[in-house]
Amino acid sequence: LAKLPGIDSVDAVVVVNEPSSPQQTDLLATVTQTVRGDYVRAARLLGTLDIDVVLLQHEYGIFGGRDGEYVLSFAEELERPLVLTLHTVLSEPSPRQLRVLAALCDRADLVIVMTDTAERLLLGTAACPADKIRVVPHGAPTAFAKREGELAAGRRPQYVAPMPGGYERAQEGFLLSTFGLLSSGKGLATAIEAMALIVERHPEVLYLIAGRTHPEVARREGEQYRLRLERTVSDLGLGDQVVFDDRYHSVGEVADLLAATDVFVTPYRNR
Repeated sequence: LAKLPGIDSVDAVVVVNEPSSPQQTDLLATVTQTVRGDYVRAARLLGTLDIDVVLLQHEYGIFGGRDGEYVLSFAEELERPLVLTLHTVLSEPSPRQLRVLAALCDRADLVIVMTDTAERLLLGTAACPADKIRVVPHGAPTAFAKREGELAAGRRPQYVAPMPGGYERAQEGFLLSTFGLLSSGKGLATAIEAMALIVERHPEVLYLIAGRTHPEVARREGEQYRLRLERTVSDLGLGDQVVFDDRYHSVGEVADLLAATDVFVTPYRNR
């Protein structure tokens, strides 16, 4: 946003797990997730500043209260135009989830979703009038276009996964991959169990799971989820076929991984 003409500055209000003071000059304020008064104070602060619009990124798990209802205290107190971006639109929200969503949409001047399907689901819930909704596609790294050129020339990008045989084996095999923060909702155990059947017929297949454990999951339960996945891999004898790349990846690394991937796997457990 800061690179676009006509925009002087973009500043952030961030939600944190523990009470905190802004540590960076580009943070206007921090909101402690579980402290409802912080949401009110942040909204009042924005009301005292020369701000044209507030962009609210919504995901149920980000905000405090049941189904993130504390964010309503922020929205109701805010005296600036509000643009709401919905990162998750549920096909069958619970009554409380629907109430929170409808209240946010009612307060917002515009509501952004990232796919036509999300727009259809949102209209199906009747939580938001159609004239407020805009579809802005999520997009993908522009670096990926350069990798497509390499593929067209018969070369695979130099993404070197920490697997037996490294890049050469990845280049020779058939690569499945999943990237992103690890949490149980991703359904990775399902994909790993499926690999046991796949390699019986296609022993050249490799499955790469790239990404760190989601910080909220790691904070609550440490690395238990990753360890369970690794145990499943071991129990199924898939140590050479399923590989974990436990790092945060740069945009270039993600683009390389996607370009090197034959099939991208998203085994989410819910719609």
